Formats: sequence, C-alpha cells, structure tokens
Amino acid sequence: MDEVRPDTVSATAADPRVDKLLEKISILEQLFVKRIKDDQAHAAAYNALYQDMAKYRDDAFRGAQKPLLKGLVLLYDTVKRSLDGLSDAAGREAVGLHLEEIVELLHRHDVERIAETPARFDRTIQQALGTQPAESPEDDQTIARVVRDGFRWGSQVLRPQEVVIRVRK
Repeated sequence: MDEVRPDTVSATAADPRVDKLLEKISILEQLFVKRIKDDQAHAAAYNALYQDMAKYRDDAFRGAQKPLLKGLVLLYDTVKRSLDGLSDAAGREAVGLHLEEIVELLHRHDVERIAETPARFDRTIQQALGTQPAESPEDDQTIARVVRDGFRWGSQVLRPQEVVIRVRK
C-alpha cells in the first residue's frame, strides 16, 4: 500500500486545482444522480402509459366482441329451441351437434354457460321472468324452473339466467 505522507496531503489540500477538480467531480456526480432519477421517472411514466394503452386496446376489442357474442348466445337459444321441438333421433343428433359447435365457439371466446342454479334466487346471475306460488315458507325465493340459460364472459355476466321463482303470498 502507498503511504500518504503529511507533506503531500497539505500540498494537495493547498492546491486550488485539486479543489476545483473535486468540485467538478461533485457537480458531475449530482448530474448523474439527477439523470438516473429522471430516467427512472421516464421509465415509470412509459410503463404506466403502456399499461393504459394496452387496457384501452383490450377494452376496445372486448367492446367490439360483445355484440357478436350476444348474437351467438341468441343463436344458441334458437338452436336449443329447435332441438327441443324435434322428435326424430337423427334430426335431434344433427341439431345437437350444431348446438355443441356453438357452445365450443363461445368457450373459445371465454364465454361459459351458467351451469349452476342456486337454490335461491341470485340477482347477480339471474333475472326473474315470472313467479309462482310457494307452498311453504322455505320455498320462498327458490327457483321453480330455468327459462333460458345464462352466460358469463370472463368475470362478467353476458346474459343472466332467466328463471321463474316461487314467492310466498
């Protein structure tokens, strides 16, 4: 290791060029720190802007898809009614295949049939189309029958399950 001699320290400390050099290094250090902070702020702003634009793009795409998916749900209803109206086995099988194709197409677009029917009426996934009398207090607000299937699109309800509920009068 180099040994620092006291006469060298006092000579460099007294030299104004060294002080000026140290001052310039300090200024450069401050500029670098400021630049790094600015770059970090710009990167954060860019990332936030990118996320906002991605969300806007996804929302616009989802908004454009929604009418098409609702149309497919209506086609599902029509094909299901046709299936219910057929009596011959060959016709039922053919129409059943079409119904399965529609369900698969909806599934590819993250649309699922609301399969579960809760014991009691649930406003978040069901819409009451009618009522019928409940025979006991326990039957109040229970589902009498499902009129039309409901569908979820991701986490939101695309169309509520349409039901008839029992009510106590």
